[in-house]
Amino acid sequence: MANVVTTGEARDALHQIAKRFDDGAGEPVYFGSHRRAQGVIVPVDVWEKLLEQVEDELDIGLARHRLAGDDGRRLTRTEINGVFDQLRTGRSK
Repeated sequence: MANVVTTGEARDALHQIAKRFDDGAGEPVYFGSHRRAQGVIVPVDVWEKLLEQVEDELDIGLARHRLAGDDGRRLTRTEINGVFDQLRTGRSK
């Protein structure tokens, strides 16, 4: 982990940090009380990539969970048509 700056130092340097990000420097800035990391400031493009990766991992986890519970049974065309008919008429079984 990189050096940790105090919360006050991070606050005071926020404009400079944003400028560095705009200039292409993508190093995260760790901050916290007593130099113990409590938060991190990252460029928005880094944040968006991290979010994408997390969302992908969540999707993979959900897919694995659903596959684990799959009993192999598949609906027939007649069953599917019946469901669509119920939806069109607004009634359910």
